[in-house]
Amino acid sequence: MDINRDYFWFRLFKARGIGPKSLTSIAKILETEQLYPEMLPTKKNDLSTQFPKLAKILNGKIREEDRGKVLEEYGQLKNLGIEIMYPGHSDFLSNLLEISPVFFLQGQRKYLTSDSTAIVGSRNVSTEGIRHTGKLAADLAGKGINIVSGYAKGIDTAAHLGALEVEGTTTTVLPYGIREFYLKKAFKQFDWKRNVLIVSQFDPSQKWLACNAMIRNKFVCALSKAVVVIESGPERDEQGKMSGTFNTAKTALEMNLPLFVLDPSCLENPPQGNAELIALGGEIINSADGAEQINECITLGPTWENKENTEFR
Repeated sequence: MDINRDYFWFRLFKARGIGPKSLTSIAKILETEQLYPEMLPTKKNDLSTQFPKLAKILNGKIREEDRGKVLEEYGQLKNLGIEIMYPGHSDFLSNLLEISPVFFLQGQRKYLTSDSTAIVGSRNVSTEGIRHTGKLAADLAGKGINIVSGYAKGIDTAAHLGALEVEGTTTTVLPYGIREFYLKKAFKQFDWKRNVLIVSQFDPSQKWLACNAMIRNKFVCALSKAVVVIESGPERDEQGKMSGTFNTAKTALEMNLPLFVLDPSCLENPPQGNAELIALGGEIINSADGAEQINECITLGPTWENKENTEFR
């Protein structure tokens, strides 16, 4: 990784007034102009003269008084083994450009490009739901599929554990900054460094926020080739609060990702959201042979979408 480019994107990420949309615009300009960060002039006037489109975005945003603080934080991230992913990096996923042009990771970077399936569901999950989650995650991991989830209690934790218990791999997508990550007690027995990738799209020191938990749902989908829902409430509860699981599932459908939903009849109290998601186009699965269906979908790729059954479109 070129440290000049690494720091360039981190400096932009930390600049006040530059958000994801601006970062995406910068990346597109650099690509169109066939430029690399180290090719840009350091003087404001030169930037304005040579690259006016970039100057329009950058001028007034990169403050010299912030430089020392940004450099210090950058050094701390490197010392902690936290990597910065950005457009142009050899392992950057192109489908993340419009979602999170800069993000942070720790652990096994290679799992970014693995065949991955997201498993999501309620935090307040039933005992049956935990069992189904663990089996599906273990079966998928046994087929070499990386399990993606959000590290929350309930389904997320069960999905990560299900993969790790069979020496599979898993990706945790955090709803807070990567420096706020802590290893839960249930995971301490596993080879965390070898089998896990931790990713976050938020500022490294960002505390947990409910809105961020919803924002990261698109990131979860973008890292996956399919999404599995174990238990979901309705899109909104009686108080009007939106279900994060339902939102992730709808996001998957909007992104043309295959959506699999655990058969509600597998559970003693069939979740309302499961039935609603099946009606929207989710494929019904059970934990007995669901991994086979999902694996077939991932293996077939575009061929799956060309089947007469077009419910994933």
